[in-house]
Amino acid sequence: MSEPLLDIRNLTIGFRAYGQYRRVLHDVSLSVGQGERVSLIGQSGSGKTVTMRTIIGTLPMPPGEVESGSIQYDRSSLLDLNKIERNKLKGTGISIVLQDPMLSFNPVLTIGRQMDDIVRYGDARLGQSRSRDARRRHIIDTLDKVQLSDGDRILDSYPMMLSGGMRQRVLIGMALLNKPRLLIADEPGTALDVTTQDEILALLNRLVAQEGLSLLLITHNLGVVREMADRIYVMDKGRIVEHGTREAIFNAPQDDYTKRLMAAVPPLYGPDVVTITNDKTAPKPAIAIEAVSKDFTSRSGIFNQHKTEHRAVDSVSINVAQGDIFGLAGESGSGKTTLAKMTLGLIDPTEGRIEIDGQDVGQTRGTADFRKLIQIVYQNPGSSLNPRRTITDQIAVPLKFTGHESTRIKTRVCELLEMVDLPADMANMYPHELSGGQKQRVAIARALSVNPRILVLDEPTSALDVLVQSTVIDLLHRLRAEFDLTYLFISHDLSLMRNFCNRVGVMLRGQIVEEGPVADVFGTPQHAYTRALLSAIPVTTDAAEALKPKVSKEERGAVLNRSTAIGG
Repeated sequence: MSEPLLDIRNLTIGFRAYGQYRRVLHDVSLSVGQGERVSLIGQSGSGKTVTMRTIIGTLPMPPGEVESGSIQYDRSSLLDLNKIERNKLKGTGISIVLQDPMLSFNPVLTIGRQMDDIVRYGDARLGQSRSRDARRRHIIDTLDKVQLSDGDRILDSYPMMLSGGMRQRVLIGMALLNKPRLLIADEPGTALDVTTQDEILALLNRLVAQEGLSLLLITHNLGVVREMADRIYVMDKGRIVEHGTREAIFNAPQDDYTKRLMAAVPPLYGPDVVTITNDKTAPKPAIAIEAVSKDFTSRSGIFNQHKTEHRAVDSVSINVAQGDIFGLAGESGSGKTTLAKMTLGLIDPTEGRIEIDGQDVGQTRGTADFRKLIQIVYQNPGSSLNPRRTITDQIAVPLKFTGHESTRIKTRVCELLEMVDLPADMANMYPHELSGGQKQRVAIARALSVNPRILVLDEPTSALDVLVQSTVIDLLHRLRAEFDLTYLFISHDLSLMRNFCNRVGVMLRGQIVEEGPVADVFGTPQHAYTRALLSAIPVTTDAAEALKPKVSKEERGAVLNRSTAIGG
């Protein structure tokens, strides 16, 4: 490799707070060459984000302290630059693409206004000036580079008016506006479904090749790393425990931590890791969904005279037997969450009927008895837990609603924490004191507090890294067997679904297009959409890649009824 564009050597960083000092990075060394794609992987809390924030200059100092080491960018020492010199590099030398594009935008400003601010900022830093029309032409040209051809419409749109894939493309375009040389991508596809993620990764690869960019990819998705990286650094507890080429890391990992990361990835193909045998002959299914449809009506115009109806769920019928783990797969917008909300009694179906354990949801929803039947575990425990309440207060909410005695609640909370493998002394902690996996266990404990028979799991592990995800999945399997639970599992992670569910339904534009046992749906998919989903999943081995259905991007775009060039 030629002289690196970014060179970090023996970087050691700690944090000082409340009279205590804790070291978080230990002699970290990594480099990114010109036009090279390098990935930094590791579970949450390993030090990836601290490393990234130190590079771009957003790590607060204090409380952060650089004990030793150096960061060289294009032969300049970043740690020796003053604030003004450091700010000149942001966006012009080094740019970043963050995980969730919606959180990166101002929702009340148009895309054009926000991109124009970035161009004017870059011009000011570089000592140049362009007219408004010249800046707009430059922005439209940049959007064209990220395969967004309808630039004028996008610039006049607000973030909420774009799909997730389009927002991520705009975010990449923003990072490119001032012609940086190093692009840092922090989990660029985690918030997207698999087909859109595949398009974003292909776009990043193309930009590296055509624009001469260097890429530092920070992620815990090993399938993405295998498709994107030339070289890989593995980080654990603030240390680089292994580094090497993509082939070396994936084919012959040396460190035990790297081996555990690889082993925790649910395989898309190979021997069946999880099999569920359900011999129950219950007279009624746990969940019976019969010809259910849901229409949403929106109005526009000065006097709301224009009415538009959208059918989110279209004549869906599903029977989930007691003890089953039924997976509901599909892209964002396919109708999965709307169907789950109707099952939980949060919204009414326009047509059809839903029964939970033989009871009509429309007649029993909102009652304490209904809430004892079915509960939900949400996607992001950081958002579903109240940051101002202790763990006891949060788990106690459903207990109070269902009439538990106050003298019994504290004892019940401790029992629930132990049930999900958490120590009872966590009861008085707040969510920010817990890790992501611990917070999700608290969310599961809260859902189990009223002894439900059914759990709706809405992307319960998508915000977790593979090692924590593995422990949460093991916990869910144990709880299912111990308490005879039934799961409705909603996800776009088909690899996880294959190793967790016994039956799967695939949704497309509000309809179930394929349903059956996991072995059948994954082994011999019948619908073109199922094959398109499977073809887009990043895998970690050549053997699994060879077994994936071969679907071209043009065929996938035709199935999804959209242009893959736009990513909508």
